[in-house]
Amino acid sequence: MIEHFSTRDVASGERLAYWNRIAATQSAELMIDSRNREFRGDLGCWKLGRLAIMKARAEASVVSRQAVPYGDERLLVHLQTRGSSDQRQLGRECLLRPGDLSICTTAAPMRIETVSHEMLVLKLLRSELERRVPQLDLHIGSPTPGNSPAVHSFHQLLLALWREAEIRTAPPSADWETDAETLLLDLLGLALRGAVRGGPNVDGRGLARVKAIVDARLGDPELDTALVAQEVGISPRTIQHWLAAEGTTLRAYVLEHRLERALDLLAADRRSSITAIAMELGFNDPAYFARCFRKRYGFSPSQGREVPRG
Repeated sequence: MIEHFSTRDVASGERLAYWNRIAATQSAELMIDSRNREFRGDLGCWKLGRLAIMKARAEASVVSRQAVPYGDERLLVHLQTRGSSDQRQLGRECLLRPGDLSICTTAAPMRIETVSHEMLVLKLLRSELERRVPQLDLHIGSPTPGNSPAVHSFHQLLLALWREAEIRTAPPSADWETDAETLLLDLLGLALRGAVRGGPNVDGRGLARVKAIVDARLGDPELDTALVAQEVGISPRTIQHWLAAEGTTLRAYVLEHRLERALDLLAADRRSSITAIAMELGFNDPAYFARCFRKRYGFSPSQGREVPRG
């Protein structure tokens, strides 16, 4: 039931390249780097229903991942079982010690620096955890300590399921797989719901980058959350989370700044028509621009030309 890979039978100068090929096969956009030419690593992979479970044991290395721009977003649950790892994603950093776990997303770049270590990794669709954990974004990139009863129970269940897979000589029934998968996800949800988070975790530098991109591209009619997220290198949900902490959305933020810029241009540029100014600021429909402008300021764009600007 478990597929095993190891560098032990690979020539020393080829081990890291082999390890990277295996890693990319099991998890897209993943890359491992190490200073040790004698790099050693062992990996076990198992499918449990819709879940992919991996057990990795390797020497000190740097694991990095580019955002996966295609397919459904997936989450990676890293459960440290030996050694330690320093993980960074979405402007957050967490140090995992044995028993601790973290959640990473495939929708944003990730970097993990490890010493000699062992780790259990659970790969699942975001939707499977999202319906079990409110405000899931607060947990992504943040550590969940292993000293809580729920995390300990999740850890023990995952180890027990792995040992069961190691000794089985025949595949389990579909009902057994479904029940085991549900139990594992329910325990993980319980562990995350019980974790104390210090409120919305907003990366100030990342949010400033988002706002700078919006200001620079106000005239782009295609400007949306997906475009900005791709340029910053984070997930659209992260942008939504950051702006929600400020009580707004990207769409509302873009509209507000377009209208503020429009008011300035109407007073400063008398030669350009109102339609030209609207188009310059990314409004494809002048009538829609006029409605938004009146709703925001209480007067029409033509009246806005007479408003003194200090």
